[in-house]
Amino acid sequence: SITWVGTSRPANLGSGSQGAAWQPSLWVGRSGLELSLWTNFPLGDEPTRHKFNEVDFRLSYTKEWGAFSFVPAFNIYSYPNQDKEDNPTTGEIELAAAYAFAPFTLATTHVLDVWDNPGGYLGEVALEFEEEPSDRLTFQAAVRLTFANARFHAYYVPVDKSAMSALAFEVGLTFDLGSGLTLRPHAEWTRLLDPDVRMAVAVSDWVFSGRASLFNLGIALGVEF
Repeated sequence: SITWVGTSRPANLGSGSQGAAWQPSLWVGRSGLELSLWTNFPLGDEPTRHKFNEVDFRLSYTKEWGAFSFVPAFNIYSYPNQDKEDNPTTGEIELAAAYAFAPFTLATTHVLDVWDNPGGYLGEVALEFEEEPSDRLTFQAAVRLTFANARFHAYYVPVDKSAMSALAFEVGLTFDLGSGLTLRPHAEWTRLLDPDVRMAVAVSDWVFSGRASLFNLGIALGVEF
């Protein structure tokens, strides 16, 4: 996928890019078990231009009981071509749950760092919407609220405080092009909520500095086989 990040953003709470980026990903799954790889390749004028500056691995298992679904997972985040001391590899265990009442889904996700920042916790609650106007077109939208403990914020921002972290709105359209091909333009706007978190992000040397809003535009092209 190709993603463009608006320059009004302060940061993502981690590595990433300040402008356009290519984000290839690959996943394989069977019987609810899935292994995936996600990467970030900056295209703009920044120190890691034309180099992979983030490579993430994820192993998950999905179990469904009627309208309920549960997804335990383990994630590894690594940052090649960056300073290893400032951007260490870390790993998190994750548990997600969802309840579907079409066309809506109520979902929650909880992650706990068990590697470089043990005890760092991030949670999310979300209301998602999905509708199919036609056989080849799907509209998606979501609103998400994230919160984190003091250990997570101190590691990523840094500010030593537990708080509601951010509110995000997402919209996307998925086009079925046939033969397993899909095209998905999407947009996301995120606002940091806590004033202490916003202030810490604005002056952080590690997180990209700026205002307290993040705007992403992207186009994802996928193929299933």
